[in-house]
Amino acid sequence: MKRRCVLLLFVLTCMGRLSLSAQQSPANPKPTISVNAIGTVSAKADIAIVLMTVRSTSPLAADALDQNNKKVEDVKARLTALGYKGEQVKFTGNRFAPSGGAIYYRGDQRPTGFDVYDNVYIYFDGPELNDVTQFNKRVSSLLDELSKVGAAPSNMPISGSSMGGSSVVAFSVKDPGAYEKQATLQGLDKARLLADEITRRMKVQVTGIEGTSVSTMGRSGIGGGPAGPLDEVPYEYFSSSMDEVPVRVRVYVQYTYK
Repeated sequence: MKRRCVLLLFVLTCMGRLSLSAQQSPANPKPTISVNAIGTVSAKADIAIVLMTVRSTSPLAADALDQNNKKVEDVKARLTALGYKGEQVKFTGNRFAPSGGAIYYRGDQRPTGFDVYDNVYIYFDGPELNDVTQFNKRVSSLLDELSKVGAAPSNMPISGSSMGGSSVVAFSVKDPGAYEKQATLQGLDKARLLADEITRRMKVQVTGIEGTSVSTMGRSGIGGGPAGPLDEVPYEYFSSSMDEVPVRVRVYVQYTYK
């Protein structure tokens, strides 16, 4: 009798599990197709950033730091004398990195010296970008003056595919929202055209949208390698061209069909 009760309890338990599993199983999903499209809008820059770095190297990190601090003070003084001040100039602070080669000491590898560097960004915006000739003259003079006191152009590429390689001047837009909206709508139009073509070839018809997602494609999303120190500049889009700042948006749409 006891064995029969245990067996009955086991059967009921299994039936309960099967019933619960059936209730939780999802309904058959609607047939869908997924489409990716990219919308791109070219904006005219309303801000420019000159990217410079102040760097010192020494076998001892403390010596490199002392040298770089002096160079930074000289650069700050020269910028003030040239009329650049306040929000127009931003220093990122000293960073430390190993330099030169490496030697082996008792089985361990250690650097033969240290780099200390401080990135400096000089901003131009508004009317300063209206006259290209005057803007180029100001940038040329700025680069020459800062190079005299130990600053050098940053080696971070603004556009990995630009014909001249890296650019020391980045152009961007302060408020890309309106351009992102245009690019999103363009991407949606492209996505629907693709969906219509796919369903036409499948001999079916689009009946609706199951889901969408939109993501902006800033500098890190379009190639060109790691962003590095440029992350400290609060603008997502960079271009080496004043007239063409590309604003890209990726649109993912899942369409239902019958």
